[in-house]
Amino acid sequence: MNLYREAFLNIKKFPRIFWIVITATLINQIGNMAFVFLMLYATQHLGLTLEQSATAFAVLSGSMFLSGILSGNLIDYVGAARVMICAVLLNGIVLLIIPLLHDYFALVFMCLLWGLCYGAYRPASQTLVSYFTTDGLHKITFSVFRLALNLGMSIGPAMGGYLATRSFAAIFITNGIANLLACFILLCGLVGTVWFSYRPVARQKKVFTLKWLKYDAALRFFLLGMIPVSMVFFQHESTLAVYLKQDLNFPLSFYGLLFTVNTLLIVFFELLLNIATMNWPYRVNFFLGSVFITAGFAGVYFATAMWHIILLTVLWTLGEMILYPSASSYIAEIAPEGRRGSYMALFSSCSNLGLLLGPWSGAAVMQHFGGGALWIACGICGVVSMAIFHFLKEPIKISQHVN
Repeated sequence: MNLYREAFLNIKKFPRIFWIVITATLINQIGNMAFVFLMLYATQHLGLTLEQSATAFAVLSGSMFLSGILSGNLIDYVGAARVMICAVLLNGIVLLIIPLLHDYFALVFMCLLWGLCYGAYRPASQTLVSYFTTDGLHKITFSVFRLALNLGMSIGPAMGGYLATRSFAAIFITNGIANLLACFILLCGLVGTVWFSYRPVARQKKVFTLKWLKYDAALRFFLLGMIPVSMVFFQHESTLAVYLKQDLNFPLSFYGLLFTVNTLLIVFFELLLNIATMNWPYRVNFFLGSVFITAGFAGVYFATAMWHIILLTVLWTLGEMILYPSASSYIAEIAPEGRRGSYMALFSSCSNLGLLLGPWSGAAVMQHFGGGALWIACGICGVVSMAIFHFLKEPIKISQHVN
């Protein structure tokens, strides 16, 4: 109980500006519904083929990955607050323009711009949030941050589903307005503060973000371990729905219920869980998180009833709650002074790579070898991540001065 009391006392001491960023993140995330409905918008509203819609979605995902790599230097040299504000402002403008376009190539181009803006927001916001607390409290900080993200995700897609029955264009307009509102909150809360002009390495030699992979073996090892388990994790946003409908004949409403279970568990238990595991070695957090995520998806191979899937959802959600806050905290702690933007950008790109490769490769395996083969492959990928994390060393900062 002393651990929880101490943690909540520290949370109360978080600066006012932290809660401004969290509020903006919540509003921005509530509005982030267009991403989920992009392919439906393209096929049902614009009349594009499934292949064209998938291409637009792939361009969006690919540009998010690219943005993660490119935004690292911007965050370190321009400042996390400025990149965050610009990203959410431009994202809102792009989304307000999309409903005005009816040409396939125009949509693809806007998806490219959308992904570049959308992909820069997350590493910038995580970097800024990490400045507000010290090493040892980052796991709690990112649990609160993820609480805002998941609260928003519990509202946004549901709102989008309601809007989709009336107007697909309203989804993009609402998303854009939410982005602009979040931008307004950030401008009001950050302009005039030290954080708005904080540029930790403004006068130092510029280092391309990817070069940190060459200089930091711990970073390489960590990201290598994250990619397979991320590919497994993102099956819940793609192939899982198809498998539940086609192979198990479960209604799509049941798939929606799984998101509710996932969100409720995170909202009510993630912060408490991360307080309880606050002093655990990162290696243990990463290993156990990978174990639960792997068990949650590989176990679908044996599932035949709805309660089996619900139980497995609890398992992979438990893994998510352990793995991802610890991962953000680990990145914040191993990053050299002033280079958190580059490190967060690489971590974000790693997650986006899992989002890009996981559903694509999962769909390919399912199509050619069947659903059972997919869940076996998930088990193999998860074991690879577990093996890598088993040998991961605890954080050691490297020098920010590189050749």
